[in-house]
Amino acid sequence: MSVFDLKTQYVKYGEYHSNPVNILFHQIFVPSILWSTIGLLYLAGPMFETPEMIAKLAAPLGINVTMNLGTIMTFVYMAYYLTLDTVAALIFAPFQLAMLVSSTYVMENFNNPTTIMIAVYVTSWVVQVGGHFVFEKRAPALLDNLVQAFAMAPFFVFLELLFMIGYRPEFHKEVHKLIVEKVEIFRSSKANNKKSN
Repeated sequence: MSVFDLKTQYVKYGEYHSNPVNILFHQIFVPSILWSTIGLLYLAGPMFETPEMIAKLAAPLGINVTMNLGTIMTFVYMAYYLTLDTVAALIFAPFQLAMLVSSTYVMENFNNPTTIMIAVYVTSWVVQVGGHFVFEKRAPALLDNLVQAFAMAPFFVFLELLFMIGYRPEFHKEVHKLIVEKVEIFRSSKANNKKSN
């Protein structure tokens, strides 16, 4: 499975996310997991000095970029998404940066920011995992491939929103068909296992 092939990655993640209610939960709670993860990773402190180019780009906006684990993760995700779909990644980048800036703001300016981040993180995971078992009738994707699930989740959710407004309709039709096929295979396999027990 190529980690740099959008169709492969989207279908693999999508086969665990075909129920509309569960997809809605993910559209709300994947961003909040990402946001709170960035905040919690802020606690590790700066890993190295901010590159001059990044500092110069952020300065006119009044933003002081700290190269902590949350910042590094955000930039790695942005780079990865560019390899999957350049246009969608460029559209998504301002949202990712807004999450980074707002999460950092909370960590630097709010009382008990760690408590806030933990509460958002735990609540988001509880709703998402519950959504999988209740609505998808299967375990979350992260139990099969942790790295793929974490790396793809934010981009999958964003692509779902783009598809709703007409982005890449042929691609969407193709991957949707493949996801439906994968879900049917899973359900048939599950039904056959029940019959044999």
